[in-house]
Amino acid sequence: MVENHSATLQALLQYALPLGTQLLAGMPEKTITWAVVVQTQPPAFPDVYGGELALVSMDVLRSYDARITLSEVVRGLSQVGISAVAAKDNIAMSAVDVANECGIALLALPEETSLPRIERAINTLIVNAKAQIAQRAMEIQRQLTRIAAENRDLNSLLQIMARATAKPMVVHDDAGVLMAQVYPNVARRSPTGSGRTMMQNLPYSAFQSWLTRETPPGEGVTVQSPLGYTTVLRVEKRVAGYLSMVDNRDTLEDFDRMVLSHGADVCAIELAKTRAIAFAVEQARGDWVQMWLSGTPTDDDMMSTRAQQAGFDPTANYIVVVYRAMTDSGAGLPLESLLPLVRDDMTRRPLNGSVGQYVDVIVALYPLENPSQLPRLRRVVDEVRAQLAARTPSGLVASGISRPASGLSALREAYREAKDSVSIANELGDREQTTFYGDLKLFQLLLALKERNLDHLRRFYNETLGLLVEHDDRKQGDLIRTLSGFFEANGNLAEASKMLDVHRNTLVYRLGRISELTGLDLEKADNRLILHLALKVQRVLAIIPGK
Repeated sequence: MVENHSATLQALLQYALPLGTQLLAGMPEKTITWAVVVQTQPPAFPDVYGGELALVSMDVLRSYDARITLSEVVRGLSQVGISAVAAKDNIAMSAVDVANECGIALLALPEETSLPRIERAINTLIVNAKAQIAQRAMEIQRQLTRIAAENRDLNSLLQIMARATAKPMVVHDDAGVLMAQVYPNVARRSPTGSGRTMMQNLPYSAFQSWLTRETPPGEGVTVQSPLGYTTVLRVEKRVAGYLSMVDNRDTLEDFDRMVLSHGADVCAIELAKTRAIAFAVEQARGDWVQMWLSGTPTDDDMMSTRAQQAGFDPTANYIVVVYRAMTDSGAGLPLESLLPLVRDDMTRRPLNGSVGQYVDVIVALYPLENPSQLPRLRRVVDEVRAQLAARTPSGLVASGISRPASGLSALREAYREAKDSVSIANELGDREQTTFYGDLKLFQLLLALKERNLDHLRRFYNETLGLLVEHDDRKQGDLIRTLSGFFEANGNLAEASKMLDVHRNTLVYRLGRISELTGLDLEKADNRLILHLALKVQRVLAIIPGK
């Protein structure tokens, strides 16, 4: 960067030139030996020895010659060994073309700048790089603090850091989900144009894997990561996210380290503000869930208004999900402490839904824009259920999913569906899974029949599967499992053979024995329905003591 009393243009852009200076021609690696500024008295420039950066005010030069152009100045200075020209005025493309032709760098300075001050900053950097770098870092810190005070967004903060370091900046949340990314735009005409390409090819998956393997760095500590260099963002001693500077070098420069440190402070504050706003919204939505489920249809107009105030539309399509923790005996466990986990997960994805508590369950409304999203949402719900289970003493957490619904009345019914899904699954002994109400139609019928006519249900089961169960008990056979696998594979013999880990011929033989023992030909659809139903009845009867 700075050595032997010289500096690269890149170093000047980072540490000495005013923020917002643009490199229009030439390469950032060009070496500068000194800075000289145009004078108001002849000679316009002091002695030039080669390699200097000339700081030009066209207003001053035109006081000598009203017709002079920047193109002429650039061409003339290139002939006496000047390496770069920086001008305050609007720069015409003709001057850029001349600079490229002459092999001289050309920079555009912000209009409100002092050329003597820039001259001192550059020459101080060349003579005493360490002091100048520290001064520039303080300047960056003041600018970041000002931007944060103006309530700008996270991207605005990253833009300051990316421009100062000439490196992409990235922020992830505490779960490793990408929140913001900014690539440096230090030049209007980038010589490589590689900044955006670099951002598109960043190893985000490797970074997320790294986060799961590595202990987050301590506060104020910067460590190497798959992205480059990463520092932790903390809010009230809690990890809120990570700030990374994309850099493939083995050594982190002092200036970059200072920018990361200052940037981490303001980014953490920004995340804290964002989190506080999100918490207020989430709290309002959680309160709404409780009022909605406690209310009556006569309150729906008020509840619609409250929903809109909380930032979501109850007339949109949702699935309602119930999360319930329980003991081994089936008694409910409190979930208040786990409510933030469900809220954070919904915010992080992001999903514009609502999460609250009602009695002893967590109730969540997940938006469903189209039916094709349902399988993905079912996976999301099961992932959340697993996270809740890991944080529950018993480890028994069930979740129930309603069918899609819209409108407050329909959503109340959807809540009952979700709750019934958990209850039915619990009755069937499935206390640690996610159950979709739409999959339970048959079990609803059988459970109702169990309550009204248990003897009839038992008789149907015994007449249909009794001989198969007896055969398996007597000969240690596998006919019931074979039948279940056959239906699970939708009657596909190849798939069933693979699932059961048996040869196709073995499967065909067993299916033949099932037909012989039951008297039901599996080639007929009605017979397959009877046998499939009998297997469901077996599950219902299994929960009855002394069946």
